[in-house]
Amino acid sequence: MIFKTVALSLILFGSIGPASAGYNEAMQHFEQQRYQQALQEFREAARSDDSYAQYMLGRLYEAGNGTTQDFVQAHQWYNLAAARGHRHAAEARDALAERMTSSQVARAQQAARDWQSNQGTGASQPDVHSLSDQEVVAGTQRELNRLGYDAGPTDGIMGHQTRDAIYEYQADMGMAQNGRPSADLLKRLRETKEEEVASASPRVTLRDDFSDGDFRRNPPWTVLSGDFEVDQNGLRSIVEADRRSRDLNSDNPGDIGLAVLGMILDQQTNTRQEAAPRPVEPAQIFVNAPVDNAFQMELELASRQRSGSVSLGLFQGNRPDGTGYRLVYSADSQPALTLVRLISGNAEVVARHDGRLDLEDGRFHRIAWSRDENGRMQVHVDNRHLLSARDTGLRDPFQGFVMTNHGGDYTLGRVRLEE
Repeated sequence: MIFKTVALSLILFGSIGPASAGYNEAMQHFEQQRYQQALQEFREAARSDDSYAQYMLGRLYEAGNGTTQDFVQAHQWYNLAAARGHRHAAEARDALAERMTSSQVARAQQAARDWQSNQGTGASQPDVHSLSDQEVVAGTQRELNRLGYDAGPTDGIMGHQTRDAIYEYQADMGMAQNGRPSADLLKRLRETKEEEVASASPRVTLRDDFSDGDFRRNPPWTVLSGDFEVDQNGLRSIVEADRRSRDLNSDNPGDIGLAVLGMILDQQTNTRQEAAPRPVEPAQIFVNAPVDNAFQMELELASRQRSGSVSLGLFQGNRPDGTGYRLVYSADSQPALTLVRLISGNAEVVARHDGRLDLEDGRFHRIAWSRDENGRMQVHVDNRHLLSARDTGLRDPFQGFVMTNHGGDYTLGRVRLEE
């Protein structure tokens, strides 16, 4: 096995360089496609400025092997490896940069600088309680980036990206989630080792905040119908509603399923009139993100129009508009929130929130949706428990996430899906 590792190193790097015991063990995991173990071992070796381990981390992050595909971290590790003299790292970094936005490249370069400046400084860092608020934020950003959470530039400015990274860290560590920086949080971050995060973190299959300005890559989303765009707030869709009903005479089970879904919601809505606005054609977009039957999903949604509805959920197989679960929000209606199971064009309500839910206040609202191995599902909106149900109608893994705008103005600020 050692000979095989050396041989592969020759192929990858063109020469035999210094390799630590941790690096050799990581290569064995890599060869046997145990990518999560390889990622952990390469991280440990990279802390000792092993350029070969840093280069391999770049490859894993670029391909999304053992982790979510992340061009920013891939560029960071290629850059660090190049700085240490790795013969192929600069070429890999420059090729990757052509697929990235200028903002992503800038963040990757800053992350590399932060990583270098943070090496070996743990013992000499100032006490957290002596830092200014801006220094606490900057330190929090630096530590989050070190641990693999994308907190953005280390600029001491609290923003959407830093808050999301704090949320993710707090969730992985079993802490109360508030998304806020503090001296105590920074102290906890400093004491956290990378291997602790690797062992505590569930497998994240989808994470996107659309900060790169393009939904077509990293990860690539696919539009099935309608129009979508990315603005400074996230992924936005606007669908004008009219009073015409959808045509049920279709050969497409997905179209029928969406129409049946609309009919079920209309039957349960006391405030809608018979001729309530209905979109001529929904805007639909999906992204492949394979996840087990049990999952945890968090997203942020903003609604700017008091009519229509939007559905968000997971699908099975190769039809994003087919079998799966959908969480449907209907603005200015009762029920405002409905959990639906969709199978072969047939929609069945699993749970509903009969009270009103007003999301049209100009803010993003955090939706958390979980399902355990026994089919128990929970839905929270802004930390309010709104839906609870147990459904075992769907037992197979899910293939991806789908969003359908049935009429209205919605922005998806971020989404995170994990097993």
